[in-house]
Parts: sequence; C-alpha cells; structure tokens
Amino acid sequence: MKLAAIQSSLRSFGRPLLALAVTMIFALALDSRIALGMEHGGVGGGAASPADWVPYHNSATGLSFRYPPSLRIRERDPRPFRVPEGGEVTDLVGDTATNPDTTLLRFLVNPGEITPEIAARRARGLRENHANDTPNRESLTPMQLDGHEALVEVSCGRGACQWYVNLLQPRECTILSLLGGTDANEAFPPPHDGSFPLLSIIRTVHFDTSPK
Repeated sequence: MKLAAIQSSLRSFGRPLLALAVTMIFALALDSRIALGMEHGGVGGGAASPADWVPYHNSATGLSFRYPPSLRIRERDPRPFRVPEGGEVTDLVGDTATNPDTTLLRFLVNPGEITPEIAARRARGLRENHANDTPNRESLTPMQLDGHEALVEVSCGRGACQWYVNLLQPRECTILSLLGGTDANEAFPPPHDGSFPLLSIIRTVHFDTSPK
C-alpha cells in the first residue's frame, strides 16, 4: 500500500514538473538572443546565411520564406487539413539519419487577409484560453514575425511537447514541426536552430498584402 501511495504521488507531481521545466526552458531561450540566433542572424548546423537560401513563394496566399537548398518543398491538398478553399498547406521536407523524407516545418495558411482589429481579438482569445488553464497548454509567448506579433504556443501531452507559431496577420498562419522519434530534440520547444535552422527559416516568413 505504501508503494502504491508513493507511485500515485509521483504521478501527481509528474505533469506540473514537466510544465515547469518546459516554461523555464522556454523563458531562458527567449531571453537569450544568441541561443535563438537573433543577435547576429546566425543559423544552426553551419548553414549559410538566409540571404543565400532558396526562395519560396505562393502566389495564391502571398506566403514566402527562404530555406536551405538541402531541403525541399511539398505543397499539399489543403482539404484533408481542414484549411478552407483558397488556403495553403506547404511542407518543408528534409532527411535525417533515422527519418528520411520528414516534414521539418508545416505551414497552414487560411485564405483572406485579417484586419488588425480581428487579429487583436483572436490574440486576446488565445491568451484568455491560456489563462483559463486550457488542458495541455503550457505556455504562450509573443514573438515578432513579418512586422507583426505572433504567439508561440507550447502544448504537452504523454511526456512530449509540441510548439506552434501562430501568426494572426496579415493572414492567419500556423507553423509547426513534425520532427519526432529519435529526432524529437530538434523540435523541442521553443522553435530553435539545431541541425536544421528551423527558427531562422521561420524568421524569413513574409506575406504579400493587397494594395490599400
């Protein structure tokens, strides 16, 4: 009975400790400009400067970003992903030693431009959900992307954590990584530069906007 009580106690502490660890690591990484490759525009894995990378542009949604030439683009049918017609699902694919042809970054773009007022309302909703202790949501942190505020969400479950970059304007776009298994450390939150310069790729994201 004592052993069962100890095991139950450990299980009850497991999730809060995981959440605390993720939050502390996330805060430390965001505070460290060098760790995130922000101070000098550095990228992980000895990659070249983003200025020398391959440009990608989708004329339908206006999404553009740059990526190392060792990676490749795969545009997907948006319907299975519940992205409305006129939207976009684009995978940036690469190879690892154990997981060839894996999706390093996935971009899900909804159609139509979002006004600053609507974007502010949706950002407020995300923050309220987080404040209300939405299950599995561990942290919600702002970052600047394409001249706008994006919200980096970290969710945890079954001992693993996943990050999502939510850009709310000028278009709604969610960016995530599908790296996992033995390569899960490459996608450990927050988004960062490792063997693949995920954060530096994300920082090249830009959306064309309609003339005012």
